[in-house]
Amino acid sequence: MLKINHFFISGSLILVLVILSAFLEEKKIKYTQNPTISYDGKAQTIVTAYKDTLNNDSLYLVRTEQNIPLNYFKKIITEVCFDNECRLLDITVFWNITGRYLGFELVNNEFLSKHDHEPFVASEYERLNELLADPTLPLGDTSFEKLIELPENEDDSVDGVSGATSVEVSKMVVKGAAYTTYTLWNIVHGSTKDLISNLTEKQLTPDLIHLILKSGDVSDKVWALNRIDQFTVLNSKLATSLLDIIASKDFFLSYSALNAIKTSHLNSDTLQDALFSIYPEADHSIKNMIVKKLMEAPYLNSEVVDSSRKLLINLNGQQLNSFLKLYTKFKVNDLQTCLSISEILQNDNRFIARQAYNFLRSSHVTDQRIQDRIIKYYPK
Repeated sequence: MLKINHFFISGSLILVLVILSAFLEEKKIKYTQNPTISYDGKAQTIVTAYKDTLNNDSLYLVRTEQNIPLNYFKKIITEVCFDNECRLLDITVFWNITGRYLGFELVNNEFLSKHDHEPFVASEYERLNELLADPTLPLGDTSFEKLIELPENEDDSVDGVSGATSVEVSKMVVKGAAYTTYTLWNIVHGSTKDLISNLTEKQLTPDLIHLILKSGDVSDKVWALNRIDQFTVLNSKLATSLLDIIASKDFFLSYSALNAIKTSHLNSDTLQDALFSIYPEADHSIKNMIVKKLMEAPYLNSEVVDSSRKLLINLNGQQLNSFLKLYTKFKVNDLQTCLSISEILQNDNRFIARQAYNFLRSSHVTDQRIQDRIIKYYPK
């Protein structure tokens, strides 16, 4: 009988703990955006504190045991005061490792309220999360007083978004919580964002850049691409990421990825080869950029010459001009290449044929087949 009671009591305690845990979980309010680097929450993490000297508070970095940074967070406890009214703001704000807004969290039964002390409802938290994620809002360009038209009656609450500019302001704030929105947005997009970006820059490795480039957010990708310099080692994973982006249909990302490749990186047959392999299927602008990028190389790989030679006969005038400039810079005037170029002398487009003729004349080729084609094109 005692044994049965023991099991009954143990089971009851477990049930109470489960219910209590569920109750506490319900009281935690958390909203997030897409993370730069995904994390399932199961593996052990390490938290490191940094001093934010500009704001005189602490910023915390969460990273894996493998030293992969995941996100930053900061505990914000401040009074939001305006129009002779103050409310305590007790909230934790999260940033991605690129400085992009990640989310916010309220624990221990904390909640956000509007000017009439009414708690936010779910749709208002969602709206706030959406607004904080938008770095283009003009909330940081001016003071809150100038942003809105102050009501003539001091009893009117500014947070209610009243006045002549209410329609415009309402697009940028949670209704009834304009100043809270303004305050949080400026925390999210203020100096802390720059501090986070600088801290992550100091931790960048080729593998970390590769992970950031896998992010689903375009701004993360651009952030990483803009931080690749001549000293960045393009290991196989990072090089593959860059080439995949260049081959994508997103012109801006392709452009940014091409610019991320520096002259020092082109001192590689493998990279030159892989880069030029994108050319046939690329759109017109990216084709031009690929050739211009190869012009920056310290040398031109013979495999690129062989591959490009096969395309010559089908190039338009501008494309042919780019290829011939590339050949001229790297003194590509071998017999096989010149033979391929001499076939273009038969092109019906006089502009295209003339380019081939000028190149062959400047190359001083002596092969009889080429000479015969030159004479046929331009008999003396």
